[in-house]
Amino acid sequence: MALVLALPVQTAHAQDPGLGPNPRHEAARIIAAELTMGQASADLTAIASQQPAGLMESLRRELATDRAAYDFRAAARQEELRIYELAGYASVESAVVPLLPSGVRAPVSNTIAGLHSLYILGGIDQYYLVNVHFTHPYSDAKPVSLLRSYYLEAQRLYGVDASYLASINFIESNFGRINGPSSAGAQGPMQFLPGTWANYGQGGDINDPHAAILAAARYLVHYGAPTSMRVAIWHYNLDYDYVDAVESFARAYRTDPGWLDRMYYWNTFG
Repeated sequence: MALVLALPVQTAHAQDPGLGPNPRHEAARIIAAELTMGQASADLTAIASQQPAGLMESLRRELATDRAAYDFRAAARQEELRIYELAGYASVESAVVPLLPSGVRAPVSNTIAGLHSLYILGGIDQYYLVNVHFTHPYSDAKPVSLLRSYYLEAQRLYGVDASYLASINFIESNFGRINGPSSAGAQGPMQFLPGTWANYGQGGDINDPHAAILAAARYLVHYGAPTSMRVAIWHYNLDYDYVDAVESFARAYRTDPGWLDRMYYWNTFG
């Protein structure tokens, strides 16, 4: 809360509806979401350390866990709304980012850069027209802790940094919530064409996140990872805007590993 109160106080004026969001309001909302997620994470850690004695204590612990987890999800979605607003207005982004705590600026900026690359990839040039749609149940993906273990396993086995695999997983399927097939016939959480899967899937299930993430790492290594990541990622989609998007989100995850936990709940409900 001290971070919110530290923002300079200014007189509020009616805003022309054609203008972008108010920068100080946007900064305060992002900071509030960050504070809520920080408190929820601390609560979850404290609850996990408890040793309930009896059925009633176990029920209270379960309810407290559910409440803290929901608070985190709700705050992550609120932060997503704010970031999309920043991504829609360059003037607002440039005014808001310096008002944010130092540890938040880099992941926010990298995430906005990733969104811009996806917009360009999709042929969108009026960024402010892009809206958030909370259309996927959050439970339609494997838990983020399990996905993170898959990324790290692939990193250990093949040398591909986990952040790139997480970024591709987000872009291709919102962490496995949209498994296709795509218009080109790609399937699964890492969106493989069946013919490509036959070469890199090692007999696994194309829709299984564990098998798909390991296969993606093998595919990237075949095309130059980890020493030539841009070349390797380009072969995943054959478009440098796609490469820029993957690299931007990956930088956000490396700058703040908790950023993955936030984006895991983007575009979801529940």
